Amino acid sequence: MGFNVSNKTIAERLKNTLSQAQRDQADSFAKLSSGTVFTPEDPRPAERALSEKMEFKLRALNASKRNISDATSFLQTAESSMSEITNMINRMKEIHISAANTTVGDQERRYLFIEYQALYDEIDRISQTAEFNGIPLLNGESEKAPEELIFRIGDAAIIEDPDDRDELTTIRMPNFEDINTTPEALGIYSARDLLDDYDPEEGIPLDEIEEMLEPDDDEYFATVYDEALSRLSTQRAEFGGVQTRLHRALDFVEVFHENIHAAKARIEDVDYAAETAKLMQSQIQSMATTALLSQTHTQMESVLQLLR
Repeated sequence: MGFNVSNKTIAERLKNTLSQAQRDQADSFAKLSSGTVFTPEDPRPAERALSEKMEFKLRALNASKRNISDATSFLQTAESSMSEITNMINRMKEIHISAANTTVGDQERRYLFIEYQALYDEIDRISQTAEFNGIPLLNGESEKAPEELIFRIGDAAIIEDPDDRDELTTIRMPNFEDINTTPEALGIYSARDLLDDYDPEEGIPLDEIEEMLEPDDDEYFATVYDEALSRLSTQRAEFGGVQTRLHRALDFVEVFHENIHAAKARIEDVDYAAETAKLMQSQIQSMATTALLSQTHTQMESVLQLLR
């Protein structure tokens, strides 16, 4: 039986195997701790580039979702204000119709128009002061009101005509300065002069309030309140149409975001079951290689034993 103490081929192979097993362990630990498959040992540049491109798209979609939510809040604030104005106009009409009756005395008629004027002033206050982030909602004639509303709901689309790229991903409300819900703009008359001109003990005569019922366009509207509600409903329809489109746009963006996020996750997220099995395999291989490496010293020890 011969012994060769200078042959280190087996030991070198075992050391290389052990080194590779240790690198695999470190790589598995990095993936399991970070949750992604991209590590210094396994960079995957092509897949990483695709993942980063999807991340870029996801951030743009998140910004679009915020824009849509802010625009929806803007319109809902305006809509709630218009809803209250509608309720007050209905009450004003009810007061006026009740007062335009000979069974109501002049003093009682004045009492009714005190409430009428209070509602008139409240409509004017809401129209003048309703704002969203400093933008007037119901008074387009204000100096702070923009000429049009522009809601961006996505990135500029690539189409044949470059000049129209923004048009597909923006919602515009032109002529925003035409939005005006003040009583004067709606055509409702104030009762302030009547309350000031007539003594409380005398009240307000019936003939003084009959003209206040007449609309500007008497061919289509029976009373000034019907005309006011028609003007207000037209403006509410403008907000309502845009709000409906924003709801649909948000649904699309959320589904789009979900699908892009799922695709990105399939590329970069680590498979914990598979990676854990790989880690166990590399650990077993490392321990086995270490045990085998220790056996390479047996031959040298046998030579020493012979020398002894």
